[in-house]
Amino acid sequence: MKIWHQSSVDLENYPQYRISMQRHYDAVMPPGTEMHFQGVPVDTWAGLSPSDFIASPYLYQKSLAGVMTANAHQAEQEGFDAFVIGSYTAPFLRECRSLVDIPVISMPEATMLVGCSMAQKIGLVTLNDENLWFLTNMISSNKLEGRVAGIEVVTPALDEKDMEVAFANPGEYTGHFRVAAERLIAKGADLIIPAEGLVAEIVYNAGLSEIDGVCVMDGVGVPLVYAEMLGHLYRRTGLHAGRRWHYVKPSAEALLLFPPRD
Repeated sequence: MKIWHQSSVDLENYPQYRISMQRHYDAVMPPGTEMHFQGVPVDTWAGLSPSDFIASPYLYQKSLAGVMTANAHQAEQEGFDAFVIGSYTAPFLRECRSLVDIPVISMPEATMLVGCSMAQKIGLVTLNDENLWFLTNMISSNKLEGRVAGIEVVTPALDEKDMEVAFANPGEYTGHFRVAAERLIAKGADLIIPAEGLVAEIVYNAGLSEIDGVCVMDGVGVPLVYAEMLGHLYRRTGLHAGRRWHYVKPSAEALLLFPPRD
């Protein structure tokens, strides 16, 4: 089993996150599963944080145009069994699924669908206000409004660069996360999802897996195991994305004229 995890950050500028993710893979994935952790090109965010871009649909789409689809295509060509879009904003999810036959995993979609098997009401805790639109849209597109108690932002809100620094002292941030989660629990949430990659990784490192009897999901590990499951289902049963309506695949002739590339 080979899984490609495509981050939306340039990993050269996030060494603590990269190291933490590698340890996480080793702890969660079974022996023999190959994990490839890929970042975006180092100049993608022009020295800023992704949060400085994602509030503007034009800037965010422009910055990642071609990266996700090109790497999804490369992953399939190199024999990977699944492609994980390693961002809770899930950029270019529909485009990637329409391009390749291997499963393409959205982290928010995977965690929420799994969460529905564990709780009637789910609470999402995210990085900052810039992520709220994406999560709200994902909830709506999956018709899960009735299963989500709410979305809370950890305060004080940080950006990705601040979160890289927080790896050195995760206790303070985890305390703020707990406060946000408790607000959701008071609203009826019986499962909490750390709904952003860096948030999930810091919470995981701090060992926070339960609050007042409510499970705090592993927001990185669950999508990886979900990817492995869908990879096996594709290989063993032929399960793939629907091609009639939402994820129409380009013809081989069209793909030659418009090949995926950065």
